Amino acid sequence: MSPVLTPEARNLLPLAADGVLPPPPPVLPPKPGRNQACYCGSGKKFKQCCMERDAALRRQQRVQAQPEWLLSSDRKLHQFLRYGWKVFDLPGLLESLRDGRRDPTISTFHVASSLFFAAVLRIPSLNALEGYLREGDFQKLIGLPAQPGEKAFSADTISDMLDLCDVDSARNALAELIRIAERNKVFRDGSYGGKRCVAIDAWEPHSSYERHCPGCLTRQVKGPDGDKRTQYYHRYVVAMLLGTDLDIILAAEPVLSEEALRDGDADHQGHEGELTAAYRLLDRLHNTYGRFIEIVITDALYANGPWMTRLDQYGYGGIISLQKENNEPLKEAIDLCRRGECQRQKHEDPDNRERVDFSDVDDIQTLSTYAGKVRVIQAEITRFSPPASDPSKPSTPPRTSTWWFALTGCARHLSRPTALKAMRSRWHIENTAFHQWGSYWNLEHVYRHTPAALHTLFLIWMLAFNLLQLFFYCRLGRERKPVQPRDVCDTLRHIVEVMLRDLAALPTPIPWQVPLEDSG
Repeated sequence: MSPVLTPEARNLLPLAADGVLPPPPPVLPPKPGRNQACYCGSGKKFKQCCMERDAALRRQQRVQAQPEWLLSSDRKLHQFLRYGWKVFDLPGLLESLRDGRRDPTISTFHVASSLFFAAVLRIPSLNALEGYLREGDFQKLIGLPAQPGEKAFSADTISDMLDLCDVDSARNALAELIRIAERNKVFRDGSYGGKRCVAIDAWEPHSSYERHCPGCLTRQVKGPDGDKRTQYYHRYVVAMLLGTDLDIILAAEPVLSEEALRDGDADHQGHEGELTAAYRLLDRLHNTYGRFIEIVITDALYANGPWMTRLDQYGYGGIISLQKENNEPLKEAIDLCRRGECQRQKHEDPDNRERVDFSDVDDIQTLSTYAGKVRVIQAEITRFSPPASDPSKPSTPPRTSTWWFALTGCARHLSRPTALKAMRSRWHIENTAFHQWGSYWNLEHVYRHTPAALHTLFLIWMLAFNLLQLFFYCRLGRERKPVQPRDVCDTLRHIVEVMLRDLAALPTPIPWQVPLEDSG
């Protein structure tokens, strides 16, 4: 079998010491699906046979194709490209996306890479991206020859790709990024108490009274004049892996509309709820990541027996916020605490200027829909303000807040301070993810309003979000809590601004696509 590297690609390979080109790398057959039979004839699935070896060979050959100027540059954009290319095989991740266009003139890879870098560089719309596609610098970034003033492809091409993209291929690319990071021991220390904790919550990126699609949910909203109007919106249930150093998105599921659900059940009436989508997300997390996940953290909507039972079935622990005092298990825990039948502990946290009074009740079995035991913790947090700079001014009185939360499965063995830290870390998904996506990542803007396009674009944005988080905290080694108080988001924004300026320093097109596979 003869090699298929083009002469241009061969010229990118390093010369040996005697000035002779090294022997051509082995040619790989077309990559089958993960669960398809391996091409070697072993009878095993591809993922259980040659997938890891082939992935290593593809990474090696792509790394060899990196130009010398990219390897020696210290510019932030070039460092990001080098990191994504060498460590996470970014070209392979983008090449894995598939769409249903017939004989497209523009490859899925180039459209997907334009969207990926639109996310990284915070380009606010498809029309703005179309403008960038006229710029020679951006054309070189996505691997095309620079033709300034001549549009590489249009926003309509991007829309067609998004409408027909295979959402599962985007999901798999996101999961593959996590697998590579895990293989590189990024998550070896766990989140809290040595356990990998995942927060699940719902996010609503945008709503409208005019624009809508078959995937839109609807609700009646009362206007200023008292009249009710139909509002259209989309909602996703998102799973984020929490960490003390960085947070990573694992998966996301849309809450399906009535029209979307009728595709599988012609008689279905009404939209599905957040919990229904969350069950589907939990199933997908288990099928994709298995026991890589250890604890799932949720808000009070999930304080019910069926959710706890599903967590137990998958071997996951649960940390669940409790709010309704008339519902179990909180009702029983409050009654036991009032009677003094609980364990109490005082905990001082001088770093955060807090004192925490814990009340702990274990072995609660009052939920009729859950056969396991539940541990309930009450944490009364008293936060003290820093001393006033002027001693003559009165000091600010301490502030007090109360947290109730339930622990199930392996989470029942966490210490009280660790369990509280894990419970409070659930706000990372609000601050690090939802707030940033709306404020800095432009995800409250509707780039393309069809169900498949919205979901695919969201997953591509999450791929960019994760890789930028890994680059910032792992490659650049930035501290999550710097010594000098400052806004970490502003620091990330500054990095993105520097990377955008570095576009002008690309001397040649990035050789992303080195032909590695046997076309015959």
